[in-house]
Amino acid sequence: MSEPWTIDSIAHALPHAENRQAFWRALNLAPVDRLPDVVAKWVEFVERWEASKPEIERLRQYALAHDGELPPEHQETEESAAAFEEWREQMRALREGRNAA
Repeated sequence: MSEPWTIDSIAHALPHAENRQAFWRALNLAPVDRLPDVVAKWVEFVERWEASKPEIERLRQYALAHDGELPPEHQETEESAAAFEEWREQMRALREGRNAA
């Protein structure tokens, strides 16, 4: 972004309504002395999102031209499937731990 970020421009740059709600919640609940850190975190998020758009578009175009398939470097492997399943189990354990409390 060429202009300085504002709270409004950050909110409008967020890709989803859930992101915007999380942004507003983080701002509203942050202690005043922590606001610069909170804003910096969201600026970084938005800048990474903006920077990823060309790659996302490249992947979308590839998928459109290849019957919905992703390029080989993004295909699932045994290792990636195992890592995803491990992550899923960790998230399930965390959720169950919170529900037990």
